[in-house]
Amino acid sequence: TYVRCWYRPAGNHDDPATDWEWALDEQGNDYTISGYWWSSVRFKNMFYTDTSQYEIKQRCEETLGVSHDSADITYFAADNRFSYNHSIWTNDKQNAKPVINEMVTIGDSLSDTGNIFNASQWKFPNPNSWFLGHFSNGLVWTEYLAKMHNLPVYNWAIGGAAGRNQYIALTGVNDQVRSYLNYMTMAKNYQPENTLFTLEFGLNDFMNYNREVYEVKADFSSAMIRLVDSGAKNIILLTLPDATKAPQFKYSTAEEIAKVSAKITTFNAFIQQQALYYQMQGVNIILFDAHSLFENLTANPQQYGFENATDACLNINRNSALDYLYRHSLTNDCAYHSSDKYVFWGVTHPTTA
Repeated sequence: TYVRCWYRPAGNHDDPATDWEWALDEQGNDYTISGYWWSSVRFKNMFYTDTSQYEIKQRCEETLGVSHDSADITYFAADNRFSYNHSIWTNDKQNAKPVINEMVTIGDSLSDTGNIFNASQWKFPNPNSWFLGHFSNGLVWTEYLAKMHNLPVYNWAIGGAAGRNQYIALTGVNDQVRSYLNYMTMAKNYQPENTLFTLEFGLNDFMNYNREVYEVKADFSSAMIRLVDSGAKNIILLTLPDATKAPQFKYSTAEEIAKVSAKITTFNAFIQQQALYYQMQGVNIILFDAHSLFENLTANPQQYGFENATDACLNINRNSALDYLYRHSLTNDCAYHSSDKYVFWGVTHPTTA
């Protein structure tokens, strides 16, 4: 199949709009990779290949010829220009060394790199105001972590996800795990102990779906049991940030803020308990205290190189999911300081900075 190479033409993060070109080989012809599709008909799909991620990335970099740091080059499999963006899974080699060689992400919009974007036929979130299916103006934390360790990252997270399925397109975390297991039945030589998993969710449950903590605890437990029972040995867990610090809660009541914040605190204690439990079972659990970091960041943004930790960079003045369908300008202040000086891109999600 062919490889679609995406990039940001603008030389900074203020403009998240992207463009793409077909990857070319060294002779300037269409670059193709050999392999097989998970399905021949589904829009939810994946392409499996023995070609290394390094080679595919190199072909895109040479094809595009862009060098600015904010290009944020990414790539997908596509049979034709009307195809969706489909992940390219590089099969493990037979008798591969027992080392971590890829990341798999399970979660919500903090980790989603394009699943809800595909499901909405590239309309949500609006690609002129959000970076290529990300709920930010650039890469998200899982992609930065993967780049730091030179690992490919495969995304099962989906924007708006909770522990359980919501509406039609918003696949819950437990079904994300089931989907991952289903796709791995076709991955040659796959060894789950060589995968680094990330699991983060819960904010949508409390902020958007008014779910109770005990319900989300049950979903978290089920996801962890299913991952570990299937062979997962390396898992990153995050405590949830207190999302009531986000600009969207300017439009909420004090009662709503207190309720959501209390649920987050209670759920975080449970995440810590789960981390300790699985560590005692011999699973390599890395618990990152995102809650404390976020508290420090919003209280002292200048210490982290930011100027604003209370307002959205985008000119949005309400809390509505409909705003993800539209194009928005930057506020005058964000345009002046640049988005890299703002903690929040929209009223809910952080900037890529």
